[in-house]
Amino acid sequence: MSFLSRRDLINQAAAYSLLASRKLLSQAGVAGPHEDPDAPTLFGFVDQLPIPKLLAPIERRKFRAVYHVRMKESLHGMHSSLPQAKIWGYEGLYPGPTIEAARGERVEIIWENSLPEDHLFKVDPHIHGGMPPTPAVRTVPHLHGARTTSESDGLPEKWFTPGKSVRYIYPNEQQAATLWYHDHAVGITRLNVYAGLSGLYLLRDGEEQSLSLPAGDYEIPLVVQDRTVDDKGQLVYAPMNDDGVPLAPGIWGPEFLGKCPVINGKICPYLNVEPRLYRLRVLNGANTRFFDLRFNLARRAADIPSLLMFSQIGSDGGLLPKPETKRSILLGPAERADLLVDFTGFEGKTVTLMNNAAAPYPGWASMGMHAPRLEELMQFRVVLDRKAVKAVSKTVKVGAPTPFIRYSEKDAVKSRDFLLVEQMDQQGRSLGVRINEKGYDDPVSEVVKLGTLEKWRFINTTEDAHPMHLHLVQFQILHRQGFDYPQFTKGNIQPVGEERLPSPGESGWKDTAIVLPNEILSILVKFEGYTGRYVFHCHMLEHEDNDMMRPYLVIP
Repeated sequence: MSFLSRRDLINQAAAYSLLASRKLLSQAGVAGPHEDPDAPTLFGFVDQLPIPKLLAPIERRKFRAVYHVRMKESLHGMHSSLPQAKIWGYEGLYPGPTIEAARGERVEIIWENSLPEDHLFKVDPHIHGGMPPTPAVRTVPHLHGARTTSESDGLPEKWFTPGKSVRYIYPNEQQAATLWYHDHAVGITRLNVYAGLSGLYLLRDGEEQSLSLPAGDYEIPLVVQDRTVDDKGQLVYAPMNDDGVPLAPGIWGPEFLGKCPVINGKICPYLNVEPRLYRLRVLNGANTRFFDLRFNLARRAADIPSLLMFSQIGSDGGLLPKPETKRSILLGPAERADLLVDFTGFEGKTVTLMNNAAAPYPGWASMGMHAPRLEELMQFRVVLDRKAVKAVSKTVKVGAPTPFIRYSEKDAVKSRDFLLVEQMDQQGRSLGVRINEKGYDDPVSEVVKLGTLEKWRFINTTEDAHPMHLHLVQFQILHRQGFDYPQFTKGNIQPVGEERLPSPGESGWKDTAIVLPNEILSILVKFEGYTGRYVFHCHMLEHEDNDMMRPYLVIP
């Protein structure tokens, strides 16, 4: 088999359209460097950031809570200058309501599909899972990051149609963490999540509570996404080919990069904050887009940055072994970060949440892909409320290391390699990425034993960075390393260069990790909890939907 990169097939310069400092141009799904004269002109920072409401259980007893969550079509205001958009949401909300649970509390959720029979977007009937007679509207919820039985995991093929429901059980036998729930139906995950089907699930425990972290109005969830809207304010799902050519509605494309930044369901909002410490629970909930986040005191995007330092105290699976002070943080799709940001001393100033990630990430030097960078995401306006400032707690304790058991590579009973290779047509356009040249429906090739530690290597031969996600487990990043691409074309995997250890912000529990182009990502994963069938996949939803996903089996 011969391997060709996009550079071998396409020789075009990259071009990116940039947002003006406070003006967002939504191009109604048209890819390319030219503005659409019919697109709506929107101004950023005019709408207040909404905070997702907390969902109340329908029944609560000691160590047990029951929720009823309906997936419904409703109307949602993306921006005050636009008509309301038709969306799909859990309880009709975008994003869905936040669910809070305590460690050791058994949560049961009745997930009910109350959606209409017709999809918001055209479904590609040619890719895996979407072929007739499969119904266009089907859902299956997945609690991302949770350790639960296979029956309650939300496997892609376990979808159900309007009028049906399931009851899933979440034991919550894991440490406090920022989890999230989203749709996972095979072949249309990208469409269902884009329509609005995602929300946060915050797991609490005594260790977290002992730190006296900012809470209540000072703990802010941020679901960071990108969307495209038309001149009627409606969501437009418009993926692109690798060469930037827009696709006809209903045709799968390898990338979706929206024209507008959306935080908690609002386009480019603002939030008034007090000059004090805040806790930000950040989720990259985008289909494809990576976000390299930073807090900037500069007045305009074109000014020399004046970056505010912040602390990362947690990652996907919970608190870090030790907090990391930093100026920026990169999050791939589905990654989470628990941040402490101190606005003390910045009374009267505005802090802009900025994004410095290329689109697509990490950037294709030889491509003609045209996508907006979405540099300015939202504003924090620091206002003074002296009464509130006096009540600020001084007892936050995040300097001490958190108890953490580090895995040892020598304890791994098996090592597995997963080759990520893109399949392309004669024009150099993507037909999808496969893992070890297998699709989702190919027979299970990974059978692991409960309680054992394994080393998994993801070897990325593509020009995309891929956020690789495992269901059931939290893992530890061992290291990253380059490999010899010419040797790979001859069938050899030969690591080159030094092994790069994870940064402190990646040194805790992870369920999703980025593997860069021409890189080997090595992780150590212990298969704890339950036996049964689970999956692992790229969390770029367009890739996941077109077979960049494999099952694995946990046996006693």
